[in-house]
Amino acid sequence: MEQIAPGLCWIDDTCSVYALAHAGETLLIDCGTRLAPGSEIAAGLGRVNRVLLTHFHRDQCSSAAAWRDAGAAVTVPFAEKRFFEEADLLRASYDIYDNYTSYYPAFGSLRDIQPSGYAHDYERLEWRGFSIDVVPLPGHTFGSAGYLFEVAGQRVLACGDLLSAPDRIHEYFPAQWKYMDFQGHAHLLESLRAVDSMELDWILPGHGAPFRATPGALAPLRARLERIWELFHGSPYEYFRPRLRELTPHVWEVSNSVANTYIVRNDRGGAVLIDCGYVSNAPVAANPHRFIDNLTPYLQRELGVERVEWFLPTHYHDDHLAGYAALRARYGTKVACSPELRDILEHPERFEMPCTVERAIPIDATVNRGEAFEWSGFRFHIEQQPGQTLYHHLIRLEADGKVFLSVGDNISGVSFREKRDFVYSFIPKNRTPVSSYGDMPRQILAHSPDFLLTGHGGAVVCDRAAVERWRAWMDEWQGCFEAIIDRPEASMGMDRQWVEFYPYRVRVRPGSRVRFTVKVTNHEAVPRACRLEFRSVAGVTIAPDCAESDVPAKAVWQCDLEVSFPAVFSTHSLPVLADVTWNGRHLGEIAEAIAYW
Repeated sequence: MEQIAPGLCWIDDTCSVYALAHAGETLLIDCGTRLAPGSEIAAGLGRVNRVLLTHFHRDQCSSAAAWRDAGAAVTVPFAEKRFFEEADLLRASYDIYDNYTSYYPAFGSLRDIQPSGYAHDYERLEWRGFSIDVVPLPGHTFGSAGYLFEVAGQRVLACGDLLSAPDRIHEYFPAQWKYMDFQGHAHLLESLRAVDSMELDWILPGHGAPFRATPGALAPLRARLERIWELFHGSPYEYFRPRLRELTPHVWEVSNSVANTYIVRNDRGGAVLIDCGYVSNAPVAANPHRFIDNLTPYLQRELGVERVEWFLPTHYHDDHLAGYAALRARYGTKVACSPELRDILEHPERFEMPCTVERAIPIDATVNRGEAFEWSGFRFHIEQQPGQTLYHHLIRLEADGKVFLSVGDNISGVSFREKRDFVYSFIPKNRTPVSSYGDMPRQILAHSPDFLLTGHGGAVVCDRAAVERWRAWMDEWQGCFEAIIDRPEASMGMDRQWVEFYPYRVRVRPGSRVRFTVKVTNHEAVPRACRLEFRSVAGVTIAPDCAESDVPAKAVWQCDLEVSFPAVFSTHSLPVLADVTWNGRHLGEIAEAIAYW
């Protein structure tokens, strides 16, 4: 054990462990393997009541479950929660014949670790008077987190396995996340750039000794990683920075975010953002999702924006919501949406819908149809209008004498630039009603905007003739599906979840009870009789075991279930099925909820 600063020590285990002490209590950053409760070296510490983990590899966290058993609160990076909580399931389901997974998902803790809390990117943890900022540092793994704090007047960063010395990394192989891919490599470079900008006194690596953060200390490592990129790609690495495009004096676009971000600013340093997509050369956009904040440092510098006061999402997809957590952590940004989208934003875990974020977004204002959301003299109309997905907004704004219509992903700006009339994004799992295809261009024509703010492709001047061509194209597209689907209403053959369990997936403990709601959507123009019979695996009881109703035309009927799970499980999953009879026709077990442990 070696002292770095008063109250801060370094312990060399299977990784570098850092112990922060205060008034007889200790916080550990990572915990290694042999540093466990009752070990000789642990006896030299105060009572360990908090453990912060930087990433899921077991050389960093093997003893974490033991510390949890001993009463310590264990905090894990939210982006890697599954690799701690479900290590057993991930190992069991890991397919070694999937040769294109290049990281090592089985290299986690021997035991599942149920954390006491999560380290959310850009948020602040408090412990015994210390404020510890969570800094995303992907590279070694996609969910790696660093911990930034001050001790004895020294500004200190525990950076996990981002590096092991000013000019070294401990190992490279985990940084290739996908087969023959440089996404992790790009994040190593971007994370090192972020560390260089933090004005640190000490850097605490995950392997190797702590060292002083002198100016330029990381330059040789960054230069070699840049050269590796250049040798492979044949061109130099270019660090990411946002490109800001002025549409009018008060409306701007981030033109190189993955999903286009739109900024509405006032003249007093405030702003509203419509969407906030990934801003990175290699966004961590697969599961888990992760936003690296390469945007907000430029807002004040280039636009004079000191506060992002409100966030208006066009829809629930991660590439449009990714930056909200960073906005909330930095500015306390609030969210406004329509009532129809509120539930999926606040409870994404209850839906089987693609591209959700893993973390709930609290809604501060609900804007009803026909009402205006007013901010700083600007009026926004936010209405649910199914398009690319069932849960989708159109947002109308007037500013600087122009009318802007944010259409999200209903159509791409690329479609207009290429003068092509085609459906931009066709994904049946998004539950787009078939009739919505024809509705999309009609909604644009009804609003007569000057600019269309598209989710991908940027802002475009609204060409009414082009929208009219698109309307004709979409009418034909819709008609084709109505002609080929052998159901009374075409949406029944497009919507897998017209009988839907809510929540869809839930983790249960032995002997627990869970309430589910089953929602049945009648897409037809006439009432229909529906009967549901419920069943599950042995040991699961469901009350009631059946339900039936006449469902009105174009309406949703729902019924509630209470499901009791056994004290002993023989399977990892315990599905609850609905056997459906619709208008006298037996359709079978076409809907399910999944409980698991």
